[in-house]
Amino acid sequence: MHEKFFIPAPGLRVVDPANREPLPPEGRSVNVTDTETYWLRRLREGDVTEGRSSSRDAPFKSGKKD
Repeated sequence: MHEKFFIPAPGLRVVDPANREPLPPEGRSVNVTDTETYWLRRLREGDVTEGRSSSRDAPFKSGKKD
């Protein structure tokens, strides 16, 4: 699975073709495996920007061994 984090341009409603749900304004990770051409076109047109999820969305890893 190949995922990227996309944020829609302000005021635009960008739909993920895989699940037919709009991206939230803060963005979200999407699976681009089968829809890469769609997302490349959205990037080129300026409909989305590629970003990173906030650290609160990432799993916590302490680095300590138990």
